[in-house]
Amino acid sequence: MSMSLPPIYSFPPLYTRQPNLIIRRQQISSWMDLILQYAKSRNAWCMSAEGYIVREGSESVQESIFVNNEIERSVPQVFINEIWSTMCQEGKAIGMDKGKKESPTYYILWRTVDSWASLILQWFESTGKLQQVVTVYELCQGDESIGWEFHGMPEPLTAHCLKPLCHRHRATIVNDEYGKPVAVKVV
Repeated sequence: MSMSLPPIYSFPPLYTRQPNLIIRRQQISSWMDLILQYAKSRNAWCMSAEGYIVREGSESVQESIFVNNEIERSVPQVFINEIWSTMCQEGKAIGMDKGKKESPTYYILWRTVDSWASLILQWFESTGKLQQVVTVYELCQGDESIGWEFHGMPEPLTAHCLKPLCHRHRATIVNDEYGKPVAVKVV
């Protein structure tokens, strides 16, 4: 792995699903922390079930977090599925391909959805964009969001992170004729 990860990443038992439930919970927690740290450090929003970073419009990084060549260990797929399931249950990942059975892809949330919503609200307030309609593209890819942690966030994930603002009646999402979120107005 070209990126430095904590020493636990080189601990061989981490790669074997532990039979003791208490130890396995800690093991899964360690994997979740590793995945979140790995994704955040690479500004990666999407990851395949096999642990490869997926980037829109470019090839994915061909280095799985679940494989450590230095110690010649890899996580079995059954255990990987358990890790992803726990991440989704705890709100640290969102499955992108709900109906797809083979090789699902996940959005990685190194912040909670509410935390992303608060950060986006802070951006609207600091840029003077309150009461204005802003496209989702402009929000997550535009020049004014450069330097903000959510810059580069995929549009579907951005729309998902705006939902708490809508529930608090602080935002209205504008959809196109196909129901895809294209803009937002924050009050």
